[in-house]
Amino acid sequence: MRGAIALFTYTAFEIRRTLRNVPFALYTIIFPAGFYLLFTVVFGGASQHSYAAHYMVSMALYGTIGAGLTGIGTQIAFERRGGWTRQLSLTPLRPLSYLAMKVGSALILTLPVIVLIMGAGALINDVRISPASWLLLVPLLWLASLPFTALGIAIAYTFRDEAANAVTVIFLFLFSIAGGLWIPPQVFPPWMRHLAEALPSYRGADLGWHVVDGQQPFTPGTLIFAAWLVGLFAVAGWRFRRAT
Repeated sequence: MRGAIALFTYTAFEIRRTLRNVPFALYTIIFPAGFYLLFTVVFGGASQHSYAAHYMVSMALYGTIGAGLTGIGTQIAFERRGGWTRQLSLTPLRPLSYLAMKVGSALILTLPVIVLIMGAGALINDVRISPASWLLLVPLLWLASLPFTALGIAIAYTFRDEAANAVTVIFLFLFSIAGGLWIPPQVFPPWMRHLAEALPSYRGADLGWHVVDGQQPFTPGTLIFAAWLVGLFAVAGWRFRRAT
């Protein structure tokens, strides 16, 4: 009982602390929304409904990836370096509970970017999909962000502070650009399109792209996403056990 209360209390504290972090809010919430409006309104892409809807999914996923990698990978690495995790070991909050709290708070903190970008899609770019599709996009984007949450855990328990921050940024841009989130994969040369289709960022976004097209989200390509999900969580579990 004490452990559950400590977990809930610390999760609420973590969310409040992160929301007060202005650089984090700008980087993971404002920047993806601004990027979405830049490429759909300023550059005129919103005139094509399918492009505006697809890019809405891409930028929402980009924001959730950033929240997962930065909110977990960088923060845990800095807290380990500063001795905060050792202090928590003296409380009822166990290491696995601490990690579960970090994952839970990261998932909750992805909600503002999802809502903001979906709101911009509906109100500014006139994206029109069924109410059921709007509701389905949120859990699908959460699901699509999980491999990167696992990657953030692996990075946090492998590298220290500044090194972890640099590695998370590298992976964020690598998966976002090569996975077709920033640039539509349809314009990639064939070899790069094949590379994108093998990445979890592309396969995660593909879940949402199918929904906005009025199709069921799960395809044979989802198996690639599932393989990344299982593999990255296996690596994260291994690094967590080694570090604790």
